[in-house]
Amino acid sequence: MARPLAFNPEEKLHQAMMLFWRRGYEATSMQELVAELEINRFSLYNTFGDKQALFAQSVELYEEKVFGRLLLCLQGELTGLEALNFYFDSLAAGLKVQTGANGCFLQNTLLEGGVKDQQVIERIRGVFLRLRAALQAAVTQAKAQGHFSKVDSSEQMADYLLLQVQGLIALNGLRLGEQADSAVKILKQQLQSL
Repeated sequence: MARPLAFNPEEKLHQAMMLFWRRGYEATSMQELVAELEINRFSLYNTFGDKQALFAQSVELYEEKVFGRLLLCLQGELTGLEALNFYFDSLAAGLKVQTGANGCFLQNTLLEGGVKDQQVIERIRGVFLRLRAALQAAVTQAKAQGHFSKVDSSEQMADYLLLQVQGLIALNGLRLGEQADSAVKILKQQLQSL
């Protein structure tokens, strides 16, 4: 009979995610993970697998806890332009209270270039594509509600908004929160005028 774990795996996974977020995938060693999680190497491997497997689980946790909550802003009761405004307000508010890490975990990972596992890269790509699809749906709804008459393509507008999201996150990662607030204000004004 296996002994019960002397630690909470969910808590340790969260700690691993935060370490990857702060340091990046490539820069984070197994020894640093052992030290940060305060568990021995055997327990780490036995519970989470190797570094790549632990990273993949960290991406899943980020998707569920951080990304998923924001995505709900675009998939709730509000639709169209109201949903987009709510999403950008929620993003800006979330960035203000973000502690312990800079920028977007997934964005940082891609920019670092340290992940070679194609499955992890595809998972990250899938997250961005889900956000793009939700933005596109909101744009399409806004057009149906009489907004965005100057917008020819919902797909192209979704791409533009996805870039704005990543830019806002980058500004926040550079500790330029005031500029991010101004950018959200201008973006919302721009959306209103389309």
